[in-house]
Amino acid sequence: MPGHRRGASFAPLPQPWEAGALTPRREAPAASPRRLDAWAVSAVLDRDDTKGVRVEIRVLGPVGIHQAGRGLTPVAEKPKTVLAALLLAGGRVVSDARLREVTWGRTPPATVDQQLYTYISRLRKLLSPGAAILRHRPGYRLVLTDATLDHAEFDRLAGLGYDALKARRHAAASAHLTTALALWRGPALGGVTEHLARVELPRLEEARMAALEGRIAADLALGHHDALVSELVGLVEAHPVRERLRAQLMTALYRAGRQADALAEYRRGRVILAEELGIDPSSALNDVFQSILSGDPGLTAPADRPPETRVQRRRPVRPAMLPPRVADFTGREPQLEELRGVLTGHQAGAAPVVVTGAAGAGKSALAVQAGRLRLDSFPDGQLYADLAGSPGRSKDPHDVLEWFLQSLCEPGTPLPLTVDERTQLYRSVLAERRVLVVLDNAHDEQQVRPLLPGAAGSRVVVTARSRFTALEGARQLELEVFERSEALALLSRVAGAGRVAAEPAVADWLVERCGLLPLAVRVVAGRLAAKPHWTLTEMARRLADGHRRPLDELRLGDLDVRSSLRRGYLRLPGEARTALCRLSLLRTPEIPAWLTAVVLETDESTAEDVLEALVDARLLEVSGSDRAGRLRYRMPPVIRLFASERADDESDGAERRSTVDRALTAWLLRARAGVRALTDGRPVRAAGALPWSDAERIGLVAAFHQADADGHDATARALARTLAELHRLHRRPHHHPAPAGSAQGPGPGPRPRDAAVYAAKG
Repeated sequence: MPGHRRGASFAPLPQPWEAGALTPRREAPAASPRRLDAWAVSAVLDRDDTKGVRVEIRVLGPVGIHQAGRGLTPVAEKPKTVLAALLLAGGRVVSDARLREVTWGRTPPATVDQQLYTYISRLRKLLSPGAAILRHRPGYRLVLTDATLDHAEFDRLAGLGYDALKARRHAAASAHLTTALALWRGPALGGVTEHLARVELPRLEEARMAALEGRIAADLALGHHDALVSELVGLVEAHPVRERLRAQLMTALYRAGRQADALAEYRRGRVILAEELGIDPSSALNDVFQSILSGDPGLTAPADRPPETRVQRRRPVRPAMLPPRVADFTGREPQLEELRGVLTGHQAGAAPVVVTGAAGAGKSALAVQAGRLRLDSFPDGQLYADLAGSPGRSKDPHDVLEWFLQSLCEPGTPLPLTVDERTQLYRSVLAERRVLVVLDNAHDEQQVRPLLPGAAGSRVVVTARSRFTALEGARQLELEVFERSEALALLSRVAGAGRVAAEPAVADWLVERCGLLPLAVRVVAGRLAAKPHWTLTEMARRLADGHRRPLDELRLGDLDVRSSLRRGYLRLPGEARTALCRLSLLRTPEIPAWLTAVVLETDESTAEDVLEALVDARLLEVSGSDRAGRLRYRMPPVIRLFASERADDESDGAERRSTVDRALTAWLLRARAGVRALTDGRPVRAAGALPWSDAERIGLVAAFHQADADGHDATARALARTLAELHRLHRRPHHHPAPAGSAQGPGPGPRPRDAAVYAAKG
């Protein structure tokens, strides 16, 4: 996979403006037999043919990673143990100390920290893009992005089964619990160390037995006692002190007309409990015994249950799920008017409006505001669902449909089991109604399709970060960041117009530092409103570079810029996450594809695909085309803050420095190649180099500033000399913009040294 290799070398650079001029050659690293043995996998790691196929991770049986039926699991016990420990934490942070203990026990080797980091690094590559392992000191956290974990799916299905059991929907309970139990492929945690198995295996096995007992309870209620007897005999033999299983066996025997056998089973259980545990039977087991002795009719027949399907008879209460209007909603007048017009129009069909934009752009607020202003157009109510779910895992349409149907149908109406059946009922219920449906924070078209009404009377608004161009008939409404005037208006409205008027330059700097992102501006304004004794300058100081972690300042209650960005970041393929983090380390204002190829140590074509994936995720923007006709990209300020945090958390200092070294060296090689092309006397090459030199001038100067500021002294001197030579050849001054992402607060900063002067001194 691209991005795995170290020690890339670069081809000669006679024509740096041509495609692929700085494409690094990837060389296979030498690996010892021991390393290959520890990380042997059951399939080749080149998974280009499995793109788009969901990764499956398993712990309910042998621990493994699978994609498209192919195993990608490390053979060695210790990396499997690290993987399993992270998975079983359910998204919580697992400390380094805990990972060391469950992997090596109480006597870890001297190199334990190095080995643990190696395991984490390799597991990240194996899991990508299905899951991400994030560094959260003092440990690591694993988050599922586009992967399924059998343990999580087991818990979900078992929960549905228990809920159905409580509601006496026994067929549904049996179906859910049977499906959950089918996920087990033998004893859990196969292939991990005894240290982890000793701690976690009892908990997992107890969950399996509880689900098994629940499924048997549902089947008994359905009258399947004859078929259960043989299964229960084997289970009781294997688990002689589980009293619920013995009570279920006694019940099944009694209902099958074998009263004597049922009583004998009780007596056998009483002896075993006394001999092995020194206790008497529980009250529950005694109650079944007494019911058998007395011929209790309640024990004879299956419990009453409602039919699994029933047609609703009367009109239910009108649903009103739409959240309240945003009190300080500001700007967005053209978009609001367009959306209101769509909601009240008379288009054929119920094609949705998809409001797209970056995280924090105000998509949800716009959808709610427009819906609230047109409530009179939807007399049968509003349905609303936030489809985001937990980080890295979207809500299942199956569950959303259950929620919607409970609001639309007669109370107590049993619901179908499958998504398709629920969608059919949902569309039938809405066929003669006029309802507004708002599907907020949708992940993809597949998640949305089952939730679309079939009739023309209702309207649907979807908010999403990606453009849902595969959604048939959808109308796209793009939401960009604020205009500067809108951002300042919101700041004034919430923080106070007098404070903004008193420090206008600082107010401008604050909204620019927020990247004109509505969520970030709203948080800054809210924090200022909560701190009336703060000046705008104090808020600016807290957001400036070098002040702890600036994103800590962009959090106000449940409004959190970091959390909002994290959701989209975790859904990225692993290579795109790596690219975003590494690019954030560079201070070039614009990002060309060749530079991305350098930091990823891959080819330029792959780099272009990665950049476009980041644009689709709204984490990069296209800044335009340069004079050479190549696309250029930029990283918004807030995204740069987030990505640099992730780079600090997910990579070590050596890796970050290596990335910057490669990038600065590549800039130097390109600059030198440009000088050669302009001076070798060949007009054709010189003519080609001129637009290249214009396109790269700002990036070259920014690279010089970064090398100078970060202590890359030799590279800084070489860049300065080369820039001075380019300056002489062009006979026009170079511009010296502030490095991308730098923010030292409002007002003029120190003027950077002129490259030519620096070169003369060096």
